Parts: sequence; C-alpha cells; structure tokens
Amino acid sequence: MKFCKKCLLPETYPKMKLNSAGYCNVCIEYERKFGDFDFEKSESELRKILEKETAKNNKLIVTCSGGIDSSYVLYLCKTKYKLNIIGANFDHGFQSETAKQNLSNLSKILNIGITTVKPDYRILYRLYRDFLLRTGDFCTPCCQGCCRSGFVVGDNNNIQTIIHGGVSGSRVEFNVLGMYKHHYERFMKVVGNDYSFEELQDIVTPTDEIKRFNLISLPQYLNWDVRKIMRILSKEVNWKAMSNGRIWHVDCMIADAADHFLQRKFGFSRHWMSISANLRAGFISIEEARTMLNDQEEGVREEPKEAIDALLKKTGLERKEINELPFFNSEPAIKFLP
Repeated sequence: MKFCKKCLLPETYPKMKLNSAGYCNVCIEYERKFGDFDFEKSESELRKILEKETAKNNKLIVTCSGGIDSSYVLYLCKTKYKLNIIGANFDHGFQSETAKQNLSNLSKILNIGITTVKPDYRILYRLYRDFLLRTGDFCTPCCQGCCRSGFVVGDNNNIQTIIHGGVSGSRVEFNVLGMYKHHYERFMKVVGNDYSFEELQDIVTPTDEIKRFNLISLPQYLNWDVRKIMRILSKEVNWKAMSNGRIWHVDCMIADAADHFLQRKFGFSRHWMSISANLRAGFISIEEARTMLNDQEEGVREEPKEAIDALLKKTGLERKEINELPFFNSEPAIKFLP
C-alpha cells in the first residue's frame, strides 16, 4: 500500500491519487489554495463580515456541541469579537457527559444562553439504525441534526446569521474530496422515502431553506491549531477532553464505534483523516504524525465494546447484524504504514 509523502493519506482513500513524485492530489490542491495564505488579511475580512451581520441582527447564532471546534467558536465570538450570541445545541441521543459539562462551563463562564433542540429519540435511533444497515455508518443523521439546531434556533429568534466551527474549506479540512457525504440530498436518497416530513422536521433542513441563512465558518478565516486551541480552552473555560484522551468528537459517547466501523469500511478512521489534515497544515511534523497514527489507529482496530453496546441498545440492532454487513472488509492501512 502506498501513502502520500506529505500527509500520509493511504492510497485507499476515495478519489485520492498519487503523482509520480508520491504526493497526493489533496496536497497539491492544498498548496495551490493555501500556499500563500494571508492570515492577517483573512481575519480582517472576517471582522468586516461580522460587523456587517451584527448590523443586521443584534444577536447571532453559534452552533455548539461541547466539542473542541464549536467551543472555541463560542469563546472567540464572546471574548475576542464581542458578539451578542445565542448558542444552538442538538441533542443527538448520545451526548457524552464530558460535552454536557463543557457546554455548562461555557455557558456559565462566558454568560451565554444555549438552547438545545431535542428531536424525537425514537425517530433518531431509527435513522441511526437505517443508515448503519444501508451505508455502514450512522453519523449522517447527527450531522444533519447539528446543523438543523442552528436553523431552528435562528428561526425562533428571527436571526438569519449562523456562526459555526465546521472545518470544511479550511486549512484543516479532514473530509477532503467529499469522502463523507452527510448532505441533505444524500440523507434523503438513503432514507427519505421511509419517513414523513413531520418525523424529520427537527433533524434535517432542505437545501432551499438553508439558502435563507448566512453561514460563517470561523476555521476558514483563522489559524486553527487544535493543540493551541485546547490549551486556551482548558485554561479559560475548563474545557475537557474525553477520559481516554480523545480530543476530537468529544460530544459523542459512541464516536469510538463510528471510527471503528469507518476503519473496517475504508481501512482508516477519522483520527487518520484529522492527523493528515493537521500534518498538511504544518501543525504537526511527519514524525509526530507517524507516532500518533501508530498509537491511535492500532487502538481503533480493537472493538470499542462499551460504545457498540450503547449503539445496539438504542437502535435495537444485534451484533450479528453488524458483523454480517457487506461494507466491513477493508484491511487496516496502519498495517502497511512504513
């Protein structure tokens, strides 16, 4: 198996191609887009956008999960940019206690009101079940719901501007080449015929409805170094990672199951994707990346029994049903990393 010389993505990554020098098309495009990125100019542009949106709306919406990216967005909006904000949170049915405590700390320390959108769990757990059985992953309903919370809270407060911590389009984008397909059209293609509009109204947002809102991604404009961010949040708002040390997807108590399934499906997990993104951006060295990959990907290979048991209990699935799915037949790429 071959790996990109720059970011270490394996050649099994969908749509990834290596040139004759051993560099992937993601890194080549990254250099073209961000090679001479001017952070000072970018942040100046962000401030102008925020001033414009603040002039239209006295308050702005910030979607938040208790995870590291959205927590930092809340922190920056309140302390650096002095915005009047309302937090919008989605209760996806598997919120970790760590995320709940992070949100509580952010709300109290920064004096931010956070509204939680809570869908019908029966519908949500059915969606997780259907997506897992039909696609080999269960994250799409949650991703749709997290976005939906911002639109719901925005509509309830007559606010059309939503700020978020999604890293798509930024220097640390990990879902490169559109590997993850969590968008509305894919959601409806997989399960749309099996659910009524009423059942999905707190979970998904049609594309035409999204166009009514102005969406602002802070990571697209700022230097998004997750290790520096964690130090700041830990010091200022007592932000915590998971007890096992996981800093990504802190909001989800079954994220380890999602990573395990992803590795079985593609040969790598979201850890690998995130490490590659941070390596590409220059936030970690290739030696650090190799060490992190060996530590984390080997751990992902082991079945996270507690997380999978929680998923099975809520979705009514049997372990046999998961093991018989046709998606999980990839060799772990970490076995071949030189």
